[in-house]
Order: sequence, then C-alpha cells, then structure tokens
Amino acid sequence: MSYKENGYLLLENFFTETNLYAIEKILYKFHEKWMVDNASSFEKGVLNSHSLTSGNYLDMEEKTALFQFISQQSIQEIIDTIYTDTPVFLNTQLFFDPKDNSQKNYWHRDIQYTGLTVEEQKQAIKHQDVVHFRIPMKAELGIELIPKTHREWDLPHEFDVRNSLNNSKPSDDLERGKTIQLNRGDLLVFSANMIHRGIYGKDRFSFDVIFCNNIPEIKRFIDQSNYPSEGILKKLKNKELFRS
Repeated sequence: MSYKENGYLLLENFFTETNLYAIEKILYKFHEKWMVDNASSFEKGVLNSHSLTSGNYLDMEEKTALFQFISQQSIQEIIDTIYTDTPVFLNTQLFFDPKDNSQKNYWHRDIQYTGLTVEEQKQAIKHQDVVHFRIPMKAELGIELIPKTHREWDLPHEFDVRNSLNNSKPSDDLERGKTIQLNRGDLLVFSANMIHRGIYGKDRFSFDVIFCNNIPEIKRFIDQSNYPSEGILKKLKNKELFRS
C-alpha cells in the first residue's frame, strides 16, 4: 500500500512509549487550557483545536519538545516517501470528541473550506498535497476515508452527501468508505484533500501534524507565529521543514 496510490498510509506501532511520553503531558496541558478559554465553542460542537506551537499556553521548553518531535528523523523519512519536492510545516491540531455524543460526523475534503470553486478544487487535488500525520494518544475508532480520492473527484452521490444536496446529509454512509481504527503508537498519514470523516467515541485524543507543498497557493494559510523561533530552530533536525 502506498500513499501516492491510495492517499493514506497506516504505520502500526510506529512510535515508542518513550517517543509519546515526550509530548503527551504537553498536549494535555494545552488541551486543558484551551478548554477553559473555549468552553462556549466546545458547547457548540467544536471538536478540534489548532496552533499548539503559538500563543502562551505552552512555554519555550514545551514548544521546543513539540518541534523536536515534529522534526524527528523517523517522520522525515516518511515525508520523503510522500513528497517529491521539499514540503513545509503547516500547523498542528488536536482532535477530541464533541460534548454531545449524539453529534454526527461529516464527510468532507479540507479543500472545500479554502474558498476555491468546485472546478478549482478539482484541479488543485491533482497536484497539491496537504498531509496530516495523525498520532493517537489512545486507542480510537479512527477515521473513515475513501481511498484514491486525494487525486480523484467524488462520485455524484458522494458529492451530494458531502455538500448536503438532493436530500443527502454529510453524515450519510458512503459505500466506498474504508474505516481505519487506530491504537496508541500508530501513525496514520492521510491527505487532507481526500474525502474523509473522523469517527467519534472512546474519548479520542489525537495529535495531528500537518505538512504541505512549498507553494504560494497553500503557503498563504501558514501563520508564522506557529513556526519556531531562531533559538528553537538551532536545536532541531530537518530545519528545512520550517523554511517557508
């Protein structure tokens, strides 16, 4: 199985406990502070946060630990199998369960939220790679995705479901959907541009690191405050990930 063909790659037991322990407390610290400041958003159904490496929730030492994790050689080696060019770091996210356990999940492509027209999206997915490296901190139900749609457009019914057309809803099941359950230590690499949806439950808590092509069309979404300071950068391997 290859990312280039299918748009995703599951690497079981990729991370050691030592590897995860180095960042786990940091992730929970950020999450606890975020939950306090964003209680109203959580009440309204928000199920992810972002930009862990900016702001004042984490101190310099903690941000350094996150950047060292992100730029470690084992991750770089996977990046090298996916990209033919040299990509750059885009952002980080945490994914957790919604407050309302009856809240339905939804099929989407991340690119549908960028302001591009449908025709522009069809062209963009043929060559753009915005890639999530999902790292679950505990066993979870995972993600459902449609293989190969990182390069291929929706079937008509899939487009209707994703866009709530013709009496369809984004939470409707899709025949081509493939569920990938995840365990602590696993790494799921998947294209943000493919049709996918998260599966809620089991009090999920996953850390996503996102990379993208080093091209203006995507780099406009980069917030430089998420990037390491010069002081932190000196301590990192694979510095080219942060040379946008």
